[in-house]
Amino acid sequence: MTTVRTRIAPSPTGFFHIGNAKTALYNWLLARQSGGVFILRLEDTDIQRSKEEYARVVAAALTWLGIDWDEGPGFEGEPDKGDCGPYRQSQRRAIYWREAQRLLDKGTAYKCFCPKEELDLEGVEKRLPRYKCKCRNLTTEEVAAKGDAPYAVRFKVSEGVTEIDDLVQGVVRVENNEFDDFIIVKPNGDPVFHLAVVVDDGLMKVTHVIRGDDHLTNAARHVMLFNALGYDLPKFAHHPLVHDEHGRKYSKRMHGANVLDWREDGYLRQELIEAFSIDRLSQSAARLDLKKLQWLNGRHIRMLPVEELRDRVLPIMKQAGLDVGSRSKEWLTRMTAICQEKIGTLNDIVSLTNFFFSEPVQYEETAVAKHWKKEGALERMETLLDTMRNLEPWSVGAIKGAYESLAEETGLGLGKFIHPTRLALTGKSVGPGLFELAELLSKETCVARMERAIEFMTKQA
Repeated sequence: MTTVRTRIAPSPTGFFHIGNAKTALYNWLLARQSGGVFILRLEDTDIQRSKEEYARVVAAALTWLGIDWDEGPGFEGEPDKGDCGPYRQSQRRAIYWREAQRLLDKGTAYKCFCPKEELDLEGVEKRLPRYKCKCRNLTTEEVAAKGDAPYAVRFKVSEGVTEIDDLVQGVVRVENNEFDDFIIVKPNGDPVFHLAVVVDDGLMKVTHVIRGDDHLTNAARHVMLFNALGYDLPKFAHHPLVHDEHGRKYSKRMHGANVLDWREDGYLRQELIEAFSIDRLSQSAARLDLKKLQWLNGRHIRMLPVEELRDRVLPIMKQAGLDVGSRSKEWLTRMTAICQEKIGTLNDIVSLTNFFFSEPVQYEETAVAKHWKKEGALERMETLLDTMRNLEPWSVGAIKGAYESLAEETGLGLGKFIHPTRLALTGKSVGPGLFELAELLSKETCVARMERAIEFMTKQA
């Protein structure tokens, strides 16, 4: 049985796009599910735009996603991993030229000496019919007569139909006369994408090419090249691109287009290997719905052991300037536990806990109007302060019992006491459970903040 070999081949010319992540995930899942090989390959032939720092971004994004590779380029001075390298196209130029020469020798490609102006026109005038290259039928003598004149290498497209049996799109048939004799090597010797990707996939023995459906238009050219070069034809699967929640293409300008945006925003990742099936890939575009993503991420956060969640959020809190080093591990674990139900992304921990480390400098205006400016609000706050001062022991159960007793004695809803207190202690209208956060803050701190809140309310009256 042939070993499944899949790959991801991003260009290190900027950040790692969410669409690349989707493609990488599909390829990695298939390789892992089948006990195969997942390859990382860098398409860095664009010398001017490709940078090593962007290559490291690719590695960082994949690593954060939990996507490891079995073969690929080395980073930070490390050697390549695998026997089919090099895994950077910039280091494979001689290989591409060797394979292009094979096509020239077989007569399935030819040298094109057409002036640059004609080649430029070919690229600009998309509506022109198939390019009629005058060099297609040059004799050996005529080619020799050109001497050292610069030339491109064109693939000779034959008559007939090219068929792509796509695992997602179904059978796609393309009339070959829709294509011109496309260039595979530029006059400066650089390989064109079509040649490089096919040579790489062929020599690296890739069995499945899973990529975005924006490449479906390239697939016919690639099948022609696979056949002409004598490589085994991989199975193709062209999946839909990623859209936003409104069904539009996920623009590179949008926050979240960069995979590492999600890391910085504090999202987690779930293992999907067992559930993945390439047969279940849909032709419909996937929508990245932020609200659903946050909901799903929150569910996974709540599944984490509290100690693991604590260790994940502490670096985020430190980076935000919160003095977590002043608290014991046991206290930090309890703090994490009371916030776990409220966290949508790991970064939410900062707004849910900053009041533990510093006194609120302001109060939410809408909450002030709702909870502190209504009739009887000041009197209730004074009653709550007296209750806190006299409460022993200072525990979740005791605090909760005292508040429930006040609600029962006054005939008012419990919220009439909880919401004004939360605002005084945290400066906010939402957060962890009041009784739990009050216990963690300590009686002394809670009394002091209630006194400050009453002073504020008196001045506002």
